[in-house]
Amino acid sequence: MAVSNPQLGIQSPIQCQLCVQDKQISFKCLECDLLMCSACKNDIHPKIKTATEHRIIHIKDIGKTSIPRTNIGSASSSNKDNNQTSDPSKECTNVHVTVVEEYQTKIKEVSQLALGLDDSFWLGDGDHQKGMRLFTSHTGLQKVKCERNKLKVLSSFNIDICGLAVTHGNDLLIATDGPILKQIKNGKTKIEDTAYNLNPYNPQSIYITRKNKVIVGARNNTKNKGVVIVMDNLGNHERVYGKDKTKDISFTLPWNITATNNDNIFVIDVINDKMEGRVVLLGQVDIVNTYSGHPDINTKAIPFTPIDLTTTPTDNVIVVEMINNTLHIINNSGQLITYISTKYKGISLPCSISLAMVGHFCMLYIGTYTDENNKDKAKLYKLNLIGC
Repeated sequence: MAVSNPQLGIQSPIQCQLCVQDKQISFKCLECDLLMCSACKNDIHPKIKTATEHRIIHIKDIGKTSIPRTNIGSASSSNKDNNQTSDPSKECTNVHVTVVEEYQTKIKEVSQLALGLDDSFWLGDGDHQKGMRLFTSHTGLQKVKCERNKLKVLSSFNIDICGLAVTHGNDLLIATDGPILKQIKNGKTKIEDTAYNLNPYNPQSIYITRKNKVIVGARNNTKNKGVVIVMDNLGNHERVYGKDKTKDISFTLPWNITATNNDNIFVIDVINDKMEGRVVLLGQVDIVNTYSGHPDINTKAIPFTPIDLTTTPTDNVIVVEMINNTLHIINNSGQLITYISTKYKGISLPCSISLAMVGHFCMLYIGTYTDENNKDKAKLYKLNLIGC
């Protein structure tokens, strides 16, 4: 949904990695692998749920202290004596995810999340009833900025949103009603048509590659058929996957898209109104692989329900499964590397994901969903991602 490997306010790696403002770095957390200023050490880092178990050292002591090996799923460990339950994450790699900050939004669901190049966020609010994204208020699209631990709404738009992507020029592309993609240009508040015309299809999802190609997942509702279209920056259709079955490629509803550096395209294809689906890996002309979940998590009773995905700096793909509160991490060939339970990180019902590099460090952002019967609003989480 966002531009490939967006840069959120790229700063020198010597800056504080929590506030990205204070250049006076004094401390490092060995568990989070974060450098921080004195203010964030005292005010921000303690908000991390497992902060009491972290070791923080002065930067002058870096290299003098051994750093413990961390495994994914280190939020809790099995202990029969105190009735603690273990994190069911698959511990086969050294991937570590730590919640750094939690933001309260003013919307019910962050179903769409795109990171701007000016430290801003674009949030889409909707629901997934009957497999469709229908927006009910002016909060359909919001542009926000983080101010310490709060989100400030900069602008909002009364528009239905299916997909979002930020361009290399910091414009916002929007998949909404009708076959033509819309845009909000950088620094503007007017919604305009673009040259990207998908007729006779309606757009569902957007991704912009590092080569500035625009990939759109779309659907012909009359024929109940989905396609994935690759376009250049002028809107010319270069490739269309699923238009015919000569390559045995077919889609029901291309829900979200990302791509890796080897030019493979990863498509979440939702196949029914229960949000069951698969991740289809496309090469230049045909399907390379299909990922349909993992038997440790997904069964006939608990099917695979992918909802969003993003590409990491090491060219892996993180797939969000909201109903099962799971992040599936697969490589650029579509093979599972590991999985992480978000529930054991304190994150329930994750429904959107995006990623930004801050210096040499990878920050993951996850938006959540709240049930209609729940009076609470959705949350946005900032996490530090290591080893992926």
